[in-house]
Amino acid sequence: MASLFVFLAHRSLLDQHTAHGEIQTWLCNQGGCRDVRYAPSSIRRYEVCATIDPEILLGEPSHSETAELRVEFEFPDDTEHDYYEIQWIDGERNYSFGWHQDETHPDLGKCHFQLDHRDETVARKPAVFHDSHPVTVLEQRLSLVPSILELVAWENDRPRLSRWPPDDV
Repeated sequence: MASLFVFLAHRSLLDQHTAHGEIQTWLCNQGGCRDVRYAPSSIRRYEVCATIDPEILLGEPSHSETAELRVEFEFPDDTEHDYYEIQWIDGERNYSFGWHQDETHPDLGKCHFQLDHRDETVARKPAVFHDSHPVTVLEQRLSLVPSILELVAWENDRPRLSRWPPDDV
């Protein structure tokens, strides 16, 4: 994965619109990413979505030909850190996993990893908290996708985590 260095003199000046613009640019420069777009629109950038060719992006074989990546960052005024959701979605197998840094599960810490199948959460685990630039966080999280894919085991057409924790999740 090629790195794109982003230098911001004042990270505190980063907002959702700018962060999503930089994420969109970064994804457009990655092999295996196509149809990179804002949702719901380029004016209202609530998240960045991309269609992924996992074999090209990750550099190793994958069970599915394509995946969907959804990335959302928020910068609430009343919190001391950013919120984000980075979700890897395998539509062919109807499951997803990702990292959520938000206020929803304080018992798991500032950040958690979540595995979903259909409309149900299968597993939620504490994850390493990253307080760095959104593109850096995205790059760190995407580097973990191959190891997460190895940890997802299937029983009775339902995913589960074969072990936890992997390194640096």
